[in-house]
Amino acid sequence: MSNGSVERRIRRRSVHRSRSTAVAVALVVLALVAAWIGTESVLRAIGRPPLLADPQTAVDAALQPDAAFVTIAEVIAVVLVVLGIVLIVLALKPGRQHRSVVQHDRGAVVIDTRIVASTAANAAGTAAGVPEGNASATARGRRTDVRIVPVTGIPVDEHAVQAAVRDRLSGLDERFGRNIRVRVDEKGTLA
Repeated sequence: MSNGSVERRIRRRSVHRSRSTAVAVALVVLALVAAWIGTESVLRAIGRPPLLADPQTAVDAALQPDAAFVTIAEVIAVVLVVLGIVLIVLALKPGRQHRSVVQHDRGAVVIDTRIVASTAANAAGTAAGVPEGNASATARGRRTDVRIVPVTGIPVDEHAVQAAVRDRLSGLDERFGRNIRVRVDEKGTLA
């Protein structure tokens, strides 16, 4: 196995969420159902009364249903369909963590989006000339939203803030500096 494939696998595992919890829950439910069917079958074979329902009685009731059985079967079917849809969505959706991979000459570096947001807020606050608590940012994927609360009486140039954030984030990786939105609040705070 080459060093490149190992590095790609490490990057993928760092950025994508594991699906092992959903798989474990599905397997536990399947094991419990199988254990119940096995237990009921053994109890019927040795002539004991069933724990919940005799499998043969359930099959006979399914072949000649009454109104109560049909209602119970419909409820169970709806629950199974919803569970199936949830499991299909969990299997198909990407399951991304809030992390991004940045290429580096020594290998890949994984950066949490909170680091990107903090870097953007710091750059925005410095460019706007506001106190540290007056600049905040959020980063989702390749998009960064910056919010500035100006100091009363001191105007904030949105374009200068956007350029400063773009420059700082492009220093991490050029992809982070592409989609930046700056919003300056109308009401400011006292210094």
